[in-house]
Amino acid sequence: MSLEIDAAETLRPTDYRSSFEQLITSLSTRFINLPIESIDEGLVEALGRVGTYTNVDRCFVYRYTDRRAKIARLTHEWCAEGIPNLKDHLQDLDVTPLSWVTDQLANNQTVHIPDADKLPPEAALLKQLFDKYGIRSAFYLPLFFEHGDTGMLGFSCVGHKKEWSHKSMALLKMVGEIVVNSMDRQNTIRELEASRERYRSVVEDQSEFIARWKPDGSQTFVNDAVCRYFGMTTEELLGMNVWTLIHPDDIDRLKAKIGALTADRPAMVDEHRILLPNGRVMWHEWSDRALFDCDGNVVEIQSVGRDITAQKRDREELIYRQQLESLILNLTSRFINLEPDELDNKIVDALRQVGEFVGGERSYIYMINEEAGQVELAYEWLAPDTAGPPPELKRISFVDHPWGMPTLQQGHPVTLSSLEELPASSEALRRNMEMIGVQSFIVVPTFFENRLFACMGISSKERGREWSKETAAILRLLGEVFVNALARKAALEALAASEERLSLTIDAVADGFYDWDISSGQVYVSNNWLASRQLPLGDNTRDMEEWKDSIHPEDLVEVSEQANEHLAGLTSVFECEYRVVLQDGSERWMLDRGRVIERDESGAPLRMVGIDRDITQEVERRQRLEEADARLAHLARVATMGEVVGGIAHEVNQPLHAAATFANAMSTALENKEPGYEERVTVMGRKISSQINRAADIIRRLREFTRPQPVRMARFDLNTLVRETAEMLGFVSRRKSIRVEFRLDEFLPKVIGDRVQIQQVIVNLLRNAFDAVDASQARPRRVCVTTSLDQGNALLQVVDNGTGLPADVGIESLFDAFTTTKEDGMGIGLAICRSIISSHHGKIYGSANKDHGMTFSVLLPVEKDASHE
Repeated sequence: MSLEIDAAETLRPTDYRSSFEQLITSLSTRFINLPIESIDEGLVEALGRVGTYTNVDRCFVYRYTDRRAKIARLTHEWCAEGIPNLKDHLQDLDVTPLSWVTDQLANNQTVHIPDADKLPPEAALLKQLFDKYGIRSAFYLPLFFEHGDTGMLGFSCVGHKKEWSHKSMALLKMVGEIVVNSMDRQNTIRELEASRERYRSVVEDQSEFIARWKPDGSQTFVNDAVCRYFGMTTEELLGMNVWTLIHPDDIDRLKAKIGALTADRPAMVDEHRILLPNGRVMWHEWSDRALFDCDGNVVEIQSVGRDITAQKRDREELIYRQQLESLILNLTSRFINLEPDELDNKIVDALRQVGEFVGGERSYIYMINEEAGQVELAYEWLAPDTAGPPPELKRISFVDHPWGMPTLQQGHPVTLSSLEELPASSEALRRNMEMIGVQSFIVVPTFFENRLFACMGISSKERGREWSKETAAILRLLGEVFVNALARKAALEALAASEERLSLTIDAVADGFYDWDISSGQVYVSNNWLASRQLPLGDNTRDMEEWKDSIHPEDLVEVSEQANEHLAGLTSVFECEYRVVLQDGSERWMLDRGRVIERDESGAPLRMVGIDRDITQEVERRQRLEEADARLAHLARVATMGEVVGGIAHEVNQPLHAAATFANAMSTALENKEPGYEERVTVMGRKISSQINRAADIIRRLREFTRPQPVRMARFDLNTLVRETAEMLGFVSRRKSIRVEFRLDEFLPKVIGDRVQIQQVIVNLLRNAFDAVDASQARPRRVCVTTSLDQGNALLQVVDNGTGLPADVGIESLFDAFTTTKEDGMGIGLAICRSIISSHHGKIYGSANKDHGMTFSVLLPVEKDASHE
C-alpha cells in the first residue's frame, strides 16, 4: 500500500499554509470567549475539523494523571465516520510499555509513524497495539500544561497509510498550543471558582470567627459564627467596641502587639481571654492582619479567630501529664538497683520534687509500727521558711489520734481542706497543725504484702485547698515506689547479714563447703576446703576436673557412680567416703555429703552444694576398732569351739570309725579272694575315701572358723552356709534332742560379706536358740531357720520356742555388751553379732513370738541387681 498525500497538501504551499492558518485562527478565536462548560465540546469539535482537514481517522488528547505510574487518560477524542472510538478501551492507558514513544515526547520531540509495518524492534509493544486496533499510520506531538502536567496530541489513520509533511507537523503544533491553552484556561477557571467557593464558605459558613475593626476598636464586619458565639445580632456586635470584649489583663499587651505591626510585618497571632455576656472567661486565638494606607498608617485590622478554651485546657493537661510522667519516670528509674546506703537521700530528694510539683510546703512518709500502735516519721522534706513538726507529730499514736486511721487501713486517702473539718477529738492535732502553719493536707496509704506499711502525705499553708484525685493517685504510685525501694533495702540488708552469717559459719566450721555450678563446671569452695587439700587460701573458684583429679584412682569409679546417681535424681542425698591425694603425695579420707538444690524444667541438675569433712582419724579409729572387733570375734569363736570341742571330736570319730571298719572289711576280702572280691574292694575303697573326706571337711571348717584372718568381702550362698553351720553344731542339737527345721529360699541371691564372720553370727544365734529351747521342758523342742528376700535384702531368721525373755529385760538390751540372761553367759555374743552385721551395712534385731520363744532376724545386702531379677 502506498502512502497517501492529503488533498489539501496538493495545493500550492502558500495556499495550503494559508488555508490551514485560517483554520487555526478560526479555532483560536472560538476558544477566546468560549464558556468553561463548552470547552470540552469545543475541543472535540476542533479535533474534528483538524482531522477532516488533514484526512485522518482519529484525533485525540491524552493527559497524564499519574506521571510516576505513567497512566495517561484519554480526555478528548474525535473519530471519522465509521471509525469506532477507543475511549471505552483505552480510557486509562498504562504507557510504561510504550517507552519508545513516551521517551521522545518527554524530550519535546514529535513522533512520526508513516508506516506501522516499519516500526523498529524496540517499538514491538506499540506495534502490537496498532495491529490490535488496525492503525496504519500515526503522528504524536507533546503537550505541556501548567503545574508541570504533560500530555499528547495524536493523529492516526486506520484505512490508509499517511505521511505528514514538515509544514503539516509545524501547523499541528499550533493546534497543540490551542488545546493546551484551552485546557489550562478551563482548569484555571475551575480552580478560581473552587477558591471563590472556599472563600465564601470560610466567610459565611465557617465556624471560625472573622471580623474587621479599626484601630480605635470600632467593628466594621463580623460573620455569622461570631454572632452565634456571643449570642448577639450583627447590629449589636458592630455597635460594641472590640476592646470591651477582651479581658482587662490582656488589653495592654494586645494593644502593644497591634501597635508594633508594620507594612513589612503586618500579621501576628495571639492568644488572649474573651469575656462573654454571661461573665464566663474563654480563651481565643486570633490571627490579625493590619491594612495600611499609602502613608503607612493602619486603617483596618482583619482578624480570624477561634475558641481554644478546650484545646488550652487539654494542652495544659497534656503539659501537666507530661511533667507528671517525666517526674514519675525520673523517680522510678532512680530507685532501680539503688544501693541501700543511697536510698535515704534519694527518698528525701524525691519528696522535694513531689512537694514542688504538687505545690505543697511539706511532704513526708510515716512508717506504720503495729507493735507500738503508732505511726513514725521516717522521711520529710520542708520548703524554705517552713517550720518542721513538733515532737508530738513525729510519733502519732493510734489511740490518741484515731481520726483518719480507719480510712487509711481501708486503703482510702485522707484529705483535709481546712482544719475546721477536724473532729473535736482531734483538738491536739489541730493545735499542732496551726503551730507549724498547716491549713490543709492529704495522706495516702501504701500497702506491702497485704498490710498497711506506710503513709505518704503533703501539707499546705493554703486554706480551703481541694486535693484532686490525680494528686492522690500520684502519691499512691510514688508511695508504692518508695515502699518497694524500702522493702528492697530491708531485703538487701537482711541478705547481706545472712551472707555474712553464712560466711562466718562456713569459716567457723571445720568442714569444707562447696557450691558447684554444674552447667559451667565451676565450683566455689571455702577456705577450709582449700586447707583440707593443702591448696592456697583465697583461690576459691576451682574447676570440677581439678577436683576429680584429686580423688584417689581406686575410689574414682565408685565416687563417679554415686554422684551420677544423685545428679540423675535417683538418690535424695549424695554421700560418699573416698580418699584424696594431697600435693605432697599423702592421702586423706573425706566424707562428702551434698545435694542438688536447683534443676531446670526438664529435671536436669543446675546447682549442687555440699560439705567435705576430713575423716582420716575417724577411719583410722574405725580400722583399729574393726581389728579389735575381729580379735574379739576370733576369741569368741575359739571360746565357742572350746565349749563344743567334745562334740566336734565325736563328729570326727564317727567317719574315722566307719573308715576303719571299711578298711578291715576290704583287708578280709583281699585275703580270701572270693569271687567278685575286686568289686567289693573298689566299693570299700570309695566308702573309706568318703568317710575320710567327711572328717577332713569337719576339721577344715573348724580351722577356718577358729583361725584369725582379715576381713574378706565376697559373694557366697547363704543357704549353703546355714546348712554347713547347722551340721557343725548338729551334735549339740542331737544331744539336747532339739529338732532343727530349714525353710530356705532356693532362689535367694548371693549375699555380700565375710563368710567366716557371718558364720559366727549364725553359730551364736543357733547356740542361743538351743540353750533357750533346752531350758524349756514342757514344749516340743524345735528350732526353725528360714531365709527369704525382703525388700532387696537377704533375710535370715532363727526361730525358737524356748522360754523367751524375762519381763524385766528389754530386747534391745540383749545387744549391749556384757548383758546376758544365762547364768554362765559372758554377754558379748549378741554385741559381737551386731558389730559384725553393722560393718556389713546390715541389721540385726530380735522380737518375741506370739506364743513362746524368740525370733532373731538378720538383714544382709545381696549382690547388685540380683534383688531385681
